[in-house]
Amino acid sequence: MKHPPVRPGVAVAVVFVTLGALLLWRVASESSAELAAAHAYRQEDQLAPAVEHYRRAIRWSLPLSPNTVEAVSALESIAAQLEADGEVAGALLAWRSLAGGLAATRFLYSGSNPSRENASDQIARLMAMDRSAAIDANLSMEQLAADHRRLLSDEVSPDPWWGTLLLLGMAVWVGALVLLAWRGFDSAGRFRWAAARGPIWGALVGFVSFALGLLFA
Repeated sequence: MKHPPVRPGVAVAVVFVTLGALLLWRVASESSAELAAAHAYRQEDQLAPAVEHYRRAIRWSLPLSPNTVEAVSALESIAAQLEADGEVAGALLAWRSLAGGLAATRFLYSGSNPSRENASDQIARLMAMDRSAAIDANLSMEQLAADHRRLLSDEVSPDPWWGTLLLLGMAVWVGALVLLAWRGFDSAGRFRWAAARGPIWGALVGFVSFALGLLFA
């Protein structure tokens, strides 16, 4: 009894679904492990390593993950605790870890994050407290904080449209090359132009889209 042939599209879909599931599992497990390590260090009152692991937990988190909310809340609490104890440098590190962790999880169409905006405000305020630079001598605390906040807001972000074109172009490019290798040759390894023409054009269009997105994003 002959088994029905496996269609290329089905095989590719199964591979992508499997890889996606493995990736999601890895991200979720790493986030949970980092969060557990952070809690353990905090219970031992080792705040510096706890801050580092909370930052990693945020970086590994998926959108809408409860681990992110928990790590953000913990970093805010640690920052407030350290500032109350007079450890401004430690508080600044906690706020920077929070802002950096959230910045690392952005995607093309991310809006403003209230927790990250608050962290940037706190970073600017704490940095304004350091008046050791002579150039800051004639500026008020409010002016210094505003200057630092403006610098924190000046970031280079990818253009969403060109970034989308880059990602789609790469997907089309790679997919067309896979299809070319699958259909462009016969069982003897001879090139078949009739079957390969479509994938070649697809690969060309995908590559051009990828290159334009890479250039302008």
